[in-house]
Amino acid sequence: PEFLHYGLAAPLYTHFTSPIRRYADVVVHRLLASALGLIRLPHCLTDKSEVAAVCDNLNLRHHNAQLASRASSELHTLIFFKNRTVVADARIIKVKENGLV
Repeated sequence: PEFLHYGLAAPLYTHFTSPIRRYADVVVHRLLASALGLIRLPHCLTDKSEVAAVCDNLNLRHHNAQLASRASSELHTLIFFKNRTVVADARIIKVKENGLV
């Protein structure tokens, strides 16, 4: 299959963030560099089951970070509105068992 980036008209393209920011991107950088013959893979990335374990761990930590971010936003929203009265016009478009939309 061809891997093209429409906007850049580049023959080969992949996108990820700075490797300084995410270990998942470090893994991708290493795998790509190895596929291009630029480096030898570290031992931990030569075993498929070990790579799968690393990926599972990365996905779990990413999911937990998302949950923590959402919980933090909810907490700080509640703290902000605590002891504040908010009056706003609204329209109810749907009644659900657990609230209004």
